[in-house]
Amino acid sequence: MRIEALDHVNIRTSDVLGTSRFFADVLSMNIRPSPGSDDLARAAWLCDAEGRAIIHLGDADIGYSWEEGAVVAAPGSGRIHHVALRCVGYDQMTARLEAQQRAFHTNSVPAANLRQIFLEDPNGITLELNFFE
Repeated sequence: MRIEALDHVNIRTSDVLGTSRFFADVLSMNIRPSPGSDDLARAAWLCDAEGRAIIHLGDADIGYSWEEGAVVAAPGSGRIHHVALRCVGYDQMTARLEAQQRAFHTNSVPAANLRQIFLEDPNGITLELNFFE
């Protein structure tokens, strides 16, 4: 077995619609129904421009079949410090975040030809947006 890439991130939230809107507004992700559920208030897939589901959102009150009861939707990232996404269009993203008056921080790693943007989603999960030049 080998790992080829990050497939997706699953976020359990008490606000699926608000979290979906955040990712659509900030990262231009497409909101799609989750297979098996047409209720976007309960579950959604956030897809990239090619239609790949990158972020799976689920209502914290709905557990998977193997889970006992609801999942606790604790604020922040818990044991996960952040989710990093490889991106293009640094200037467009900073302009978008400024236009939306969203809080964010930037970082530069010249040795790696890397510029970064850090921000939080509505659940307090830190997103790291990486722009390699």
